[in-house]
Amino acid sequence: MTLQAGVAVPASSADGEPLDRVTLDAVLDWLLAHDPPLQVMAVAENGLTVPMPPDVPVLAANVVEAGSSPLEVCVPADLTIVVDAWERARRTGGGQAAIHLRADPERSVLLHLVDARYRYGVFLAFFVGNVGDVGLHDDEPSLFRPRMCMLWRDELSIVCDVDDAATKVLGRSREELLGTRTLDLLHPDDRPLAIANWMEMLERPDSTQRTLTRHLRGDGVYVWMEATSENRLADPASKRVITQLVDVSDRMDAVEALRASERLLRRLTETLPIGIVQIDAERRIVHVNERLGTIVGVAGAATIDEQFAFAAARDLERFDIALGALLGHGIPADIELALDLPEGRRHCSVALRELSSDSEAVRSAIACVADITEDVRLREELQRRVTFDDLTQCYNRAAILEKLASMLPVVDRLYSGIAVLFLDLDGFKETNDRFGHAAGDELLRSIGERLLISVRGSDLVGRLGGDEFLIICRDVATPGAALEMARRIADAVTQAADVGAASITPTSSIGIAWTDVPVDADAFVARADAAMYESKRLGAGPVLAESGAKLA
Repeated sequence: MTLQAGVAVPASSADGEPLDRVTLDAVLDWLLAHDPPLQVMAVAENGLTVPMPPDVPVLAANVVEAGSSPLEVCVPADLTIVVDAWERARRTGGGQAAIHLRADPERSVLLHLVDARYRYGVFLAFFVGNVGDVGLHDDEPSLFRPRMCMLWRDELSIVCDVDDAATKVLGRSREELLGTRTLDLLHPDDRPLAIANWMEMLERPDSTQRTLTRHLRGDGVYVWMEATSENRLADPASKRVITQLVDVSDRMDAVEALRASERLLRRLTETLPIGIVQIDAERRIVHVNERLGTIVGVAGAATIDEQFAFAAARDLERFDIALGALLGHGIPADIELALDLPEGRRHCSVALRELSSDSEAVRSAIACVADITEDVRLREELQRRVTFDDLTQCYNRAAILEKLASMLPVVDRLYSGIAVLFLDLDGFKETNDRFGHAAGDELLRSIGERLLISVRGSDLVGRLGGDEFLIICRDVATPGAALEMARRIADAVTQAADVGAASITPTSSIGIAWTDVPVDADAFVARADAAMYESKRLGAGPVLAESGAKLA
C-alpha cells in the first residue's frame, strides 16, 4: 500500500499479482474513513453501476449515481485509461487513473477502483481530489445510450413486442409502443419507401429487408434508424416480422454536415471572380463553376482536356505535363496559358493543386483559373517600353547593346560571323534647326521604318540615341558581305522623305565592324563608331573598321 495525495491507494505488484486481503482491507478502511468523505460509486462485475449496498459505510450524499458506469463521468479522451484501471482492478484488486470529469473538464481528479466484492459484493470507485460535482447534469446526454433495439410486428406492421432497449432508443414507454403502427413512427417523407419495402417483404417469405428511415422519438425529434427486418410470418412458431433498429443519426448527421459543406463550397465557388474546376484521377470533371466557362470559352465539358480545348498549342503541352505530374505525383504547378478564342486571344493563369490522395496517387485535384489578359497586356507593354524606342520602334540603346553582348561570346560556335553597322544621319542638327524638333522626330521615325524594312529577318536594329543607330547582322561570312549590306542600307536611307511641308533627302555615314571570333562588345562597337566617323570624314559611303579606309 502506498500514499498518494494523502490517501491510501491499492498498489499492485510489479508483476501484476493480486493484492492480499489484508492490503485490500487496509485500503478500503482508509478510503471509507477519509476526511472529508469521498464520493463513491458502486460497480458490478460487468462494469455497470448498481445501487450502493446498504452495508457500505458511506453517506447517501456521497453516493454517485451517474450514468451506467464510471466511464460516464469522465471526458471521452480519458475513456481508455479508465478501462485500463478497471482491468487492473479486476486482475489485481485495485487500479487507479487520473481523469477529467465531464462535469468539470478543466479539473483533474484521481479515480481509485477497489475490488470489494469479498466484503460488499461490488467494486467501489472512489473519486479523490477537489472533485466538486461528479455526477452529470440532467440535460447532459449519456455517452453510452443504447443505439440498437428489437421490435416484433404482426402482418399489419403493428408492434407486438419490444425489448428493454427499445424504450431508451425510441424514448417511449413499452405501453406507448405496443399496439402502435410502425408507419406512425416514421417521418411522412419516408413512409412511401417503408410501405414499398413492406409489401415487397410480404411477397417473399423468410426474406430480409433493410431500410434507412427517420423515426419519431418520444421527445418529438426524428432520428435516422437503419431497420433490418426478417419476415417470419410464415413460421408457425413465430408469425412475426422481427426488426432490428440501429440508431445511425450520428452517421447521418456527419453525412448531412458533409453535404451541407459541399453545398456551401459550391455556392462559394459561384461567387468567386475566378474559374474553379475539380477533377478526378482520370481528368474527368467533378465540379466546375460558371465563371470558368466564361474565361476559357468552353462550357459543359466532361474532361479538363475538353475544358481547355482553346489553349494555344505551345502552352497545351506544358499544361498536359503539369497536370500529369500533379495527378501522378502530387506535384503542384502554376502556369500561364494563352487561349485562342474565336473573339481573340486571351490569357489565363492556372493554379493546379491536389485535393485528396492515398499512398500511391492523387485521387482528386483542383484548378483555379484567373483571367490575366489585361495583366499580360500591361506586362508586354512594359516589356516593350523597356526594350524598344517609342519614336522609331527599334530596340533602345540598353536592349540592342545587351543583345550584342550575348552574341559575341558565342560567335565562333553559333554564327559564321557578326557585323555591326554604326549609322549616323548627316546634317540632322541642321534639319532640327531649320524645320523644328517635330520635323526631326518625323525624320527619325521614317529612318527607323526604312531600316527595319531593309534588313534581313534575323538582323536587329537599335537606336543608340539622337540620330545614331546600331544594326546587328548575324551569320555574315565575310567583311565584304557586311559591306554589301551596309551599302544596301545606306541606299534605303537616302530616299526623299516628306517631313511636314518639306521634302528632305537624308544621307548617312556608316561604320562597319566584323568578327568571327569572340571580342569585347564595347570595343567592338567602338571600332564601328570610329569607322563611322571615318565615313563621315570621307563622305563617300560605308567604311569597314579593319582597314580604316574607304571602300568604294
